[in-house]
Amino acid sequence: MKSVAPSAVVDKARTTYRNRRGRWIADPDAAASASVTVALHPPSETAVAADPDAAVAWVRTWHGYAGHGTVAWETRRWRSFGTQDVPVRVVLSGAAEIAAAAGRAAEWRTLTDRRQRLLAELGPGTAGLAAAVAATHSRWLGLDDTDFGRLVATVRWLAANPSSGLLVRQLPIPGVDTKWLAQHRGTVESVLEGVCGDRDLGVRALPRLCEVAVLDRTLLPAAPRIFATSLGELAALPLRPTVTVVLENKEGVHALPDRPATVAVHGGGYAVHELADVPWLVASDVVYWGDLDTHGFAILDRFRRRVPQVRSLLMDAGTFARWRELAVPEPTPAGHVPVGLTDGEREAFELVRDEGMRLEQERIPWPYVLDRVAAL
Repeated sequence: MKSVAPSAVVDKARTTYRNRRGRWIADPDAAASASVTVALHPPSETAVAADPDAAVAWVRTWHGYAGHGTVAWETRRWRSFGTQDVPVRVVLSGAAEIAAAAGRAAEWRTLTDRRQRLLAELGPGTAGLAAAVAATHSRWLGLDDTDFGRLVATVRWLAANPSSGLLVRQLPIPGVDTKWLAQHRGTVESVLEGVCGDRDLGVRALPRLCEVAVLDRTLLPAAPRIFATSLGELAALPLRPTVTVVLENKEGVHALPDRPATVAVHGGGYAVHELADVPWLVASDVVYWGDLDTHGFAILDRFRRRVPQVRSLLMDAGTFARWRELAVPEPTPAGHVPVGLTDGEREAFELVRDEGMRLEQERIPWPYVLDRVAAL
């Protein structure tokens, strides 16, 4: 076997550090007792006889070794060369020395310092705090000092105020705004769970506003024809439409003309299933009009799981074939294959999927749309 060069110590240390770093952060005792042994495979007497100069140079290399770890030497008694001391192994002891050999000494110091700070400033926490800190180490390691300080301050404040009910913009934490919390929310939630056993930040978000068009003004005389409201307030409205048209895009809500006993609602894309919590909507004849593309059918499928009676509008193969020249390529098709489609809807879905095209609902000529709406 070929004798080992000093570079092998670096390679072995890097592999070990990469594979065990997470375990060491989770268990300081394991970090302290960690070790790596690199066998050097000194040459045999036969190999020395074949190339004595190379053997001497190899031994001198290890005599001058200035890397990390302890070189162990053993005595060899060879008939032709007498007694010789040769290096047989390098031993790295402790996570700090392994990290240094791997060229990650500064990173390891940062990891251990920050781990200690998290435990000290957020503790005692739950029994799972150390595990939560370890599980998120790659994320908080990547933060600069300023953002790491914000992480500690944010978790500490949220743990002390578990049910503040504040909006994110109202949090009195220096340097923490909506964008910062959105970017780091997963880390904050994971560490917070280790501190108090709950991932809930205790804050409230702005409600999603649904745009609504009351196409028959007699249904809600005192309200504007078009307005936006939260789902809760939408559910509480004293509306009793015969037909509710749910549209994938907002433009259609504004474009639809007056129509007896009809209300139009913006579905909010993949959030459309939330409309199932609006009693008057579910009690009406529900019609969904989405884009003729894979996402439109995926959204329809999601909506139908919550509102089984929903029927589609202008989402058929005939509409796509008639206005195909107005379609454009679909850049990122949906990965979900809908299962709750009618035969006609499935035919249209397979058509747009196989052709990789999308026909946005607003591009369909408006007279054609109005004729189909009137046929409802």
